[in-house]
This record gives sequence, C-alpha cells and structure tokens, in this order.
Amino acid sequence: MGTPCRLAVGIALGLATLSGAQETPYARATTLPTTELHSGLPDFTPPELLKPPPPAVCDSGPPAGGFYAAVEFLYLTPRERGLDFAIVDPRNDLVPAGTVQSLNYKPNAGVRGSIAYALPGRGWDIGFTYTYFTARDEFGVAAPDGGLLYPTLTRAGLTNEAAAASGNAHLTLNIYDITAGRTWAPDEFSRLRLFGGVRLATVQQAFAAGYTGRDADGAFVDTRQGWTGTGPLFGAETWCQIGGGFGLFGRATGALLTGTMTSPFTETNNGGATVYTDLRDKFALTVPMLTLAVGVSYEYRGVFIRAGYEVTHFFDLFERPAFVDSFAEGKFVRQSSNLALDGLFVQMGLTF
Repeated sequence: MGTPCRLAVGIALGLATLSGAQETPYARATTLPTTELHSGLPDFTPPELLKPPPPAVCDSGPPAGGFYAAVEFLYLTPRERGLDFAIVDPRNDLVPAGTVQSLNYKPNAGVRGSIAYALPGRGWDIGFTYTYFTARDEFGVAAPDGGLLYPTLTRAGLTNEAAAASGNAHLTLNIYDITAGRTWAPDEFSRLRLFGGVRLATVQQAFAAGYTGRDADGAFVDTRQGWTGTGPLFGAETWCQIGGGFGLFGRATGALLTGTMTSPFTETNNGGATVYTDLRDKFALTVPMLTLAVGVSYEYRGVFIRAGYEVTHFFDLFERPAFVDSFAEGKFVRQSSNLALDGLFVQMGLTF
C-alpha cells in the first residue's frame, strides 16, 4: 500500500474515533442538568432552609378595641376686662382722673371627665367629655380725703358720684363634647389623633356693684349674662416619646358656637325704692373659641398621667348694656368683652 493510501486510511480512522467519542456516556454527562448529576447522592440540606423565608415585616393584626376613661383636675384663672365698677379720683375738681377699679377673678379648681370607646381594627374612637369650672371675686373701695368715686355702671346724669363702692362677680362654665376621632401611629415613638364633633357650652356670669355717699343712697346695679351655644368642634392631639414611658404632647381644639345671650340689667337707688333701670336684653350671639394645651406625659401598661398648661379663649362672649346719654334716656350701647381661662391641669386615665 502506497503512502497516499496509508494517509487516507489514517484520516478516516481518526474521524471515526472522534465521532465515537462524542457518543460515549462521559460526553453525554457534561450536558445533563445539575439535578441529574446529584440524583444518586443523599441531600444533607437542613429542613428549615427548604421552607420559604418569613416576611421582613410581621403583621400583628388590627388594633383591639376597648374603653378609655380619664379625669382631669384644672386650676385656672379667668380673665375678663369688663368688670370695672368705679374710678377713684383723688381730687374733687370735676376732672375725672385716677385709677379704674375692676374685679379680677381668683384662680380656682375645676374638673374635666372623659369616657370613650376605641373601635376594634380601624383606629377610630367615639367619646364624651364634660368640663365644669366656677370662680368669683369681690372687694370694696372708698374715696380718699378730698376725693370721690365715679361709678362706671350707673346711668349718666343720675348717680354720678359716690363715696364708697363694692363689687362682686361670679362665673360658672359648663362644656359638653361629643367627639369621634382617629389615631395614626407613624412609628412606635409618635402618635397623631384628629377628631371632630359637637360642643354645647353654657356660661353664666353675675356682676353687681353697690354705691353709698354723695349721689348714692344705697344705690345698686345688677347685671347678668347667660349664654348657651352649640356648634361644630374640631381638633388634634400629638404625642412623641422621650424614653422610659415619658413623652411630650400637645392639643389644639377649636369650636364655633351659636346660641342666645340673655342680659338683664337693673339699677336702683334709695335702698331699692327708686328704680332707674330695669332692662331685659336677649339676642343671638355666635362665639368662636379656641383651646391650646402642652405638657408632659407618662404611660405604663394602659395607665397614663399628663400634666401641663392650658389656655382657653372665648371671643366677644360677654355683652352688657351701658346707657350713654343723660338727655335721651333710652340710648345705650353694648359693651363687649372676651373671656380667657389659663392655668395648670393634671390628667389621669386608664385604657381597658
């Protein structure tokens, strides 16, 4: 066999060998899936790793419902500018001068109670709150030697001068709130509650002054204001944690109340024998009011204590008549004044 023939036979045998090698089991094994490669081996993977991983955030479920009750002790000072009753003039020279004598309510205690129910699952709550407060003040003043008093409550041209005067005032406040609110907790360190509802408020004030000497012979002026109003209420509360159960909170409440004011006015002289004025006044009155409070709180296992400072303001609440003309006896104007209450409070409550 010649050289060319031997070369051709060698190339043919080489190609056949390569073709046969591609069909061997070893060649086919390189293309099998990974699972088939380990089909004959035991699996030592821990069972807990075969389960799908738990979610990163666990759902604790909707909040449970329950009742909430609290009692709040108030120590407030009412402030009103319309309680003047005399001017003390050190000289009798027909020139009004000196200091205006006005009553100023003394700080006094009040109470506020609340009960509410938190609806399960949605963060909503409905509740009722009642607030009661009362305060009073009284004092007297006499004219200095060579001086006199000018009564500020009497009709012009009748009891113009006096030697001594005394005044007293008594205030009573009742507030009833029905509210519905919702609470959000952006994180475990803060809460926000928005609420709204209806408010009913009654305010009673009795203001009287007596005068003696000069033009006054047992002169007496009695003026009263009684107002009842109702209207929408809205507000917000916020709380943030400091640590160890302690936190800071703030509260803002606003209301617009429409009602009726009754304001009788009586003036007498000569120990009540002579009547100078006997007026009955009744009219509609809309009063905006605003309350702001800030303080600190402590919470532990459903029990909480809050303490702080609160301010409540009634805009143009009181209006009493004032006769301004000695010739036209029936001419009068209404003198308006605000009512503000500010002071400390301590609240204790329980959720159950």
